[in-house]
Amino acid sequence: MNRMARWTAFFAVAALGIGWGGGFAAAEEPAAQRGPQTASIGGRTDGFEISGTGDVTADTQEVGVNVQQHNLFGTPFTASAGGRVGQEKFRNYDLDRWGADVGMGWALDEKTNLRGLYRFDRYSVFNVTRQTDRAIRNFDGRTDVAALGLFLDHDTRDSLEQATAGRFARGLLELASTSFGEDADFVRLDGEAAFYWTPFADSDGWWREVTFVEHLQAGWVEEIGDSDAVPFFERYFVGGASTVRGHRARWLSPRGDGEQHVGGEAQFVNNIEARLPLLPEKFNRRLSTALFFDMGRSYRSFSDLGDFGYGAGAGLRYLVKMGFIEGTLRADYGFNLAPEGDDSRSRLHIAFGIPF
Repeated sequence: MNRMARWTAFFAVAALGIGWGGGFAAAEEPAAQRGPQTASIGGRTDGFEISGTGDVTADTQEVGVNVQQHNLFGTPFTASAGGRVGQEKFRNYDLDRWGADVGMGWALDEKTNLRGLYRFDRYSVFNVTRQTDRAIRNFDGRTDVAALGLFLDHDTRDSLEQATAGRFARGLLELASTSFGEDADFVRLDGEAAFYWTPFADSDGWWREVTFVEHLQAGWVEEIGDSDAVPFFERYFVGGASTVRGHRARWLSPRGDGEQHVGGEAQFVNNIEARLPLLPEKFNRRLSTALFFDMGRSYRSFSDLGDFGYGAGAGLRYLVKMGFIEGTLRADYGFNLAPEGDDSRSRLHIAFGIPF
């Protein structure tokens, strides 16, 4: 991709963000919106990076695009822009959302980046009924959210899609305020880390290719100022393809009236995987399998931490490449190890992208 095409793409997405409601985009969406079945595809060439994300379940659909330009004008700075749009359709309400953000980052060293960002999201809740839980009904109509965030990223992985060594860690501190002219006041603190280890790499057997991965994710959000509650669409939802597999989407989240999922103000998720390439010479290391064990839940507050949901199973992955763009097609079959109510006993999750 030539320099003119890169900058055209960058400013096109930035303009899209302005047209959507007064923001630009960064490369990171709020943790609460990394929905239950996240897909991703992307690539990087000569400092220019583009990625797409999406949520696809029976009830939710969301797509987004982000672009980044690293080493901006030969400096250690990174500029980013993007936008997103989505909708949810549930029995007791519908929700439409669009948003955008803008970010600027600084490379502290080759593996560590500090990024500041501003995001704007507009949510429209409609078709509510008398049976709709108050936590949802209180946000009937339009709600605008504007927030400033600070990210710290550290990444030593040897590959984004097929890491066999290294670690990844990210922290986020975010403040949403009506002082920015919008409708919500809250503070968010998120942390995420993943570790990759191939302990038998010096062996001669097939097990030399086995890579173990552990992924940890925790988050907390709380209303401040004049706000009475964190909007439900800014809370955490756990269960599904990118959190605890074997469970229905959002099932491991706090519920209100009529078992409606209203989201939590805290979350904890732990994923453990053992990954192995299948027929690496025939498929050029693109085909692999994985065994996994997941645990986690979202909570009304951190004081409720515990009583995790559990899932375990196996999956197949295939790395798709189109020029410098690549992404992983993933099929995971998970078994629910702690069934609750009408939750599924087992579940097939099909997604594009590996969440860690």
